[in-house]
Amino acid sequence: MVVTPGAEEGVESSPRRFSSRRRTNRQNSSNNNNQSHAGSVGALRRIMKVDNKFSQNMRQSILIAAVLCRKRNEPYTQFLGSDGSSYSDVRSAFGKHGGINQCALCKQRVQGPFYCRIVHEHLDVPDYDGGNSFECLRALFRCSVDDLVERQHELLYQNEGSRKRKVIETAPSVLDGLDDNISSMDLMSEEVLLQIALFIPNLSCMISFCKTSKRMQKLLYTSFHSEKLFRGLFLQKFGKRGTIGNFEINLSWRERWRMIYGLRRGLLHHNSSDMLSLNGGTSANLLLPRRTIGVLSHAEESSALFYDNPWSSTDDISNGYFGMKILHLPPPPNAANDWQPPVVCHGDFNGVKIFNSVDAMFQNTRHRFISLGNDEGGGQVLALVQCDVSSWTNWQTNRSRPSFFIGFASGRVAAVNATIDECGRKYTFSISGFHDAHENEVTSLAFVNGVGNDGESGILLYSACGGGYVYCHPDALCPERNFSMDKAILAFSSNGAIFSLTSTTVDTGDYSSSIICTGDGEGKIRLWTRPDPALCNGSETHCFVPILVKQAGTRTGLVTRMKFVHNHNDLLVTCTNNGDVRIWKLHCCNKRSGGKKVGKPQLELKYDKMGLHNGAVEVVMNVGDMLLTSGGNDGRVVGVDLNNGLILQSIDCHTGERLQHSDGNTILAKSCVVDMIVSGKEGHMTTLCRDGLLQRWSFVVRTPI
Repeated sequence: MVVTPGAEEGVESSPRRFSSRRRTNRQNSSNNNNQSHAGSVGALRRIMKVDNKFSQNMRQSILIAAVLCRKRNEPYTQFLGSDGSSYSDVRSAFGKHGGINQCALCKQRVQGPFYCRIVHEHLDVPDYDGGNSFECLRALFRCSVDDLVERQHELLYQNEGSRKRKVIETAPSVLDGLDDNISSMDLMSEEVLLQIALFIPNLSCMISFCKTSKRMQKLLYTSFHSEKLFRGLFLQKFGKRGTIGNFEINLSWRERWRMIYGLRRGLLHHNSSDMLSLNGGTSANLLLPRRTIGVLSHAEESSALFYDNPWSSTDDISNGYFGMKILHLPPPPNAANDWQPPVVCHGDFNGVKIFNSVDAMFQNTRHRFISLGNDEGGGQVLALVQCDVSSWTNWQTNRSRPSFFIGFASGRVAAVNATIDECGRKYTFSISGFHDAHENEVTSLAFVNGVGNDGESGILLYSACGGGYVYCHPDALCPERNFSMDKAILAFSSNGAIFSLTSTTVDTGDYSSSIICTGDGEGKIRLWTRPDPALCNGSETHCFVPILVKQAGTRTGLVTRMKFVHNHNDLLVTCTNNGDVRIWKLHCCNKRSGGKKVGKPQLELKYDKMGLHNGAVEVVMNVGDMLLTSGGNDGRVVGVDLNNGLILQSIDCHTGERLQHSDGNTILAKSCVVDMIVSGKEGHMTTLCRDGLLQRWSFVVRTPI
């Protein structure tokens, strides 16, 4: 029998127990130094009772956390204190310990300092008592998100700076006692792991990398750094335009990734039992209270089928519904936990109808929606564009920035304001101004980066009409001009009618230039630009000249839709009434002229999807790297991969109805899908057809996001 040294003394198992004890002590020490603990409300109150350096740092942490949440559009749930503990409800902590007072207007409305200074960003109005407690917030709002995170870390690490952060040094004696299966990742601090993770280029690599260590999984999924990692990967892949679409604006970055992956997987496997299925099974909304949206009468909705199937000799055919948009509005201060953004719908009726939420569209209650613009004399609303979330306000008139703009069939362009009601639970809407700039129907609205009346760059509203004219509304988004709609300047005109309009910004060499793209009734798309803004003066800053003409499809047809999508705005999607969809790449050919770089924008055809639909394309919408389109009378939504131009799959969103022809024959008639809303929080997609049919499609996320 072989006996190892020390076995006869009964100490054979001592090294393992000693190693385990050392490992436990080391892990506890690492956790105490690197992971945030939950701090109680009472502990925070005791800290803030004493006026010292520690309480001052804690107050600064509260202010920085509140501004960070506002800039990131994140929920105001928890924040990291300067002591390394995680405290709940930054909103309550800001009101109790922030030392900030609200303005007189918010004091009158019984709104606290948090909603006044953070949510509404009232940073230019004195306190209700005449003080200036808001001055410190103005400096924080001028900082970028990265600068705020840097300040947060400086407070957390006692002003040592992010480049001198402590790394836990493990003693050699401890290393000698560790088991071989301890990952080297466990020996690093959370800050070091974060810096390593920030260099990972895409989400799939990030998930694979995090599988190597439980510490990395906690860093990605449960730490307060989680949103920063998901945000960086999202913007790197999809750019700023990837954050805007017909879905909620207040999604977290992790929810955005889950929405994209879930919808993509649902499209690829929608025939399976639980991937992308109709709510209530495959038989036409059995569990939903309503089958149609019900704004038009039943007879009008039924006759809208003939709009997409024009074989009937009936003259009084309804045009049905044109579209729906979920509004990009933040929750009101006293909103319920299950609050959903309002939805605006337009169609073959005067003005627009605004529903309280997507769920309200399916309800049978009498007051499901409100009407707006139906008595303004504008007629049908043919175009709608939303503003980004902002709290710009003219404090002299207490007038806020419009929520969205609408274009009428009469040629009128109107601004719609959303204001919080007295109870603070929902929004009320009103038309704040309009301008009858066009003599023909307004076909498209778009925001363009331009130069305002004050000479500074900003976002301007442009409108196009069936007469071929494009007007600029320079004061529509200007708080100094009270968001006025009284002025319109002719930007340019085309020989034929303009049916679609979109815009982006490109680097043309020594400066950035705004690009407008238009589509006409002859199947041609035109690029328009203006010279260097520094060389323009007066109204010339709003004028554009044509620089390029391309054919939108392989066949001559009306250009119904166009949109710039994808990362860095470099992809243009154009659609025609023949069902053709083309995807172009926008780039600049830089040349030297007079010692300066002069770039001429060019369009290069990447993918040509001829006959993607059997009629006019009505919807073009991107969710991440997926393009969703619909058109014709096939009742389908088609998903296209923007990375390679391949068709992912299509969904039959209209079940079809049997209609009898005058000669006795019957056909299965389907209606076009005119719009869709994706809910990233709930994991479903709602589709609206021209005849009012509402469908809700659920998708399941089976990824480790």
